[in-house]
Amino acid sequence: MIPSISIVEQQNVQQILALDARYNNYRNTAPHLKTLYMRRRSQLLREKSERDRYFQMRSRLLSHKYPSVTSSSDYRSSSRTESMHSRTCSMDSLDIIGTSALPGTPQSGRKKGHRELTPRRQVQSRVNPDKDSYAFTDMPHIFDQHSKAVRLVRFAHNSCTLLACCSDDYTLSLCSLAPYSVNSRLQGHTGPVRDMDWSTDNSLLLSASTDGTARLWHCEKAVCLRVITSSHPLTAVKFQPMNNNACVAADEEGMLRGYNLSTGKHLSGSREKVSSSTTCLEFGPNSGVLWVSNNKGQIFSVSVNILSCQLKKMKCTSIPGGGSVVSLAVRAGHPSPLLLASSTSDLIFMFTIDKDVLLLVRKCSVKLNGLPIKSVFCPIATAKRGAFIVSGCADGSVLVFDMEKGKAVNKLQGHSCPVYCVCLSYDESLLVSADSSGTVIVWQKRDQSSED
Repeated sequence: MIPSISIVEQQNVQQILALDARYNNYRNTAPHLKTLYMRRRSQLLREKSERDRYFQMRSRLLSHKYPSVTSSSDYRSSSRTESMHSRTCSMDSLDIIGTSALPGTPQSGRKKGHRELTPRRQVQSRVNPDKDSYAFTDMPHIFDQHSKAVRLVRFAHNSCTLLACCSDDYTLSLCSLAPYSVNSRLQGHTGPVRDMDWSTDNSLLLSASTDGTARLWHCEKAVCLRVITSSHPLTAVKFQPMNNNACVAADEEGMLRGYNLSTGKHLSGSREKVSSSTTCLEFGPNSGVLWVSNNKGQIFSVSVNILSCQLKKMKCTSIPGGGSVVSLAVRAGHPSPLLLASSTSDLIFMFTIDKDVLLLVRKCSVKLNGLPIKSVFCPIATAKRGAFIVSGCADGSVLVFDMEKGKAVNKLQGHSCPVYCVCLSYDESLLVSADSSGTVIVWQKRDQSSED
């Protein structure tokens, strides 16, 4: 966590990370060197002594390269893009252009039009509880164990230290966040891994792959306990929440099947067809309803018998604008539960759940460019003050939205390619994002006790 750092400095740390990430995207170098570059930038910004030297060196280099034009057209362009418009001429502790009071930097004779940059609405941010609640300014670690896109990242239940990732490189990984390390790589699939799910006690992990198999993994031993085969590529899988000895798997033909995980066999009567290719599965709060989406913009409610896992399709809801539904998330709410759906039509929808019927209440626009980019609910804020969500973005940023107001309250930049998936720890102290190159970034919330 960044020690003894003011709100303004913390905002500028994130802005510098954003600029470094944008520059990193255009570097003509090997992918592993790009990851190493961002790791070093993050390390320099975390350590106070290193951070101060980094700021001074950066300032002098920029002052040397742009001695007379402190607000170049390129910089203004990037400033607009990242919401860093200049408003005042005071930045006591930090200057990201390179013309502040540093040893060896002249303080007189500044040319007309000179101005130092300060984050926009810096004063308002001090009293904005929503923005402060999601001030993820620190980047304590970057994982790069995967060689291709990471499709899903997910914390274990009620855990801030155990994380699972599944990737297009045919593997899954289990990561520890205290200390930061890759505990194990789960290998066995022969195709991209599209989905995974934790068991209730976090001892097991279930995965689904386009190779037509679902695999049950023992997390501590890092071994495969069971292989379930299908005649079609699998796209989604879920444990039955009230009975982890059973699961539901979906394939590209739109077929849902229930399986006994002790035997690996299909459960009699546990079979249901939904139209078109299935994309996502998500159980409702009472575990008796399974929400199923497809690539035609439809969301189905399917009843699930808790004991026998028998499936029965009930209602169908079509999202406005069409497009493939690429993620579903359910959150208990008051007075009704909420369902979040992201689509390739660059829209995120929030519904209230009335038994087995969805009622649209909010939507917001996000730049997805037709990519399978997922969004999730923020657990604490949703329960306290309304519906806040986090989503990846095609431009490499991570966005925090207030769905009640329909606007973004924070934007994190550190990735150099589209961010496919995000997840929050149960206490919202950590945010994890993963991109199409396989890079996984851990973001840490600002220490509120260090505020001025």
